[in-house]
Amino acid sequence: MLSLLPRLLRSIVLLVAPNSDRLRTLAYKPKFESWRKMQFGKHPIFENRTQMYDYINDQILKNSSIQYLEFGVFQGESIKYFSSINSATASRFIGFDTFEGLPEDWTEFSRTVKSKTFSTDGKAPEIADTRVSFVKGLFQDTLPKFLKDIGAPLQVVIHNDSDLYSATMYVLTCGNEIIVPGTIIIFDEFYSPMHEFRALDDYCSSYMRRYEVIAATIGHGKVAIRLL
Repeated sequence: MLSLLPRLLRSIVLLVAPNSDRLRTLAYKPKFESWRKMQFGKHPIFENRTQMYDYINDQILKNSSIQYLEFGVFQGESIKYFSSINSATASRFIGFDTFEGLPEDWTEFSRTVKSKTFSTDGKAPEIADTRVSFVKGLFQDTLPKFLKDIGAPLQVVIHNDSDLYSATMYVLTCGNEIIVPGTIIIFDEFYSPMHEFRALDDYCSSYMRRYEVIAATIGHGKVAIRLL
C-alpha cells in the first residue's frame, strides 16, 4: 500500500496542476542559482553591459578583427556600441532581426512580454559605420544562407539578444559549425532561466560543448562565455 502512495500523489498533482510557464520557471530557477554559485569568483563582474563590452574588447579580444553577429537588434544600441569600441578596419558587424518585434510571447515568472514587442515597424537602425550591416527576417530563414556563404570567418563574437528559448536554441544549433573553441558568446537576458540560460544548457548537453564564463554583470543578468 505504501508503495502505491507516491504514484497516487503524483497522479493527483498531474491532474490538478495547471500547464503553466510560471510553474516551469519556478522549477528551473534552482538550476540557475546552482550554476551561479559555481561561477562565483571565477570571472570579473561589471555594473552594466557597456563596461562588460569594454572589458571583452580591450582585455579579451585586444581590439582585434572580429566577425560580430548580433541576434535581436531592436534599435541597434549594442551593435552600435560594440562597433564604436572595436576599431579594427577588417571587423564586420552583422545584425539579424525581423525588426517587427518578438515572434512569440516571452513569458517569465513575473511577466509576459507580448509578441510584436520591440518592433521598429520593419526599419533597421541607421548606423554610419560601413562595417555594420543588417540581415532582415526570421533567423530560421536568413541564418542558414548566411552561414553557407560565410567562408572562413574572423574571430567570431555572437551577441544573443533574442530573449526567447526557441530563438536562442536555433542560433546555437544552426551556428554550431562556426562556434569553434575560442568563440565568444554574449547573452543579454541570461537571468531568464527558461530561455537563454536553458537554451545554452540544452545546447551544450546535446552537442557536448564546454565553455568558461569570462565576464558578467551583477546577478549574472548578462553573461559572456568562451567556448573551450
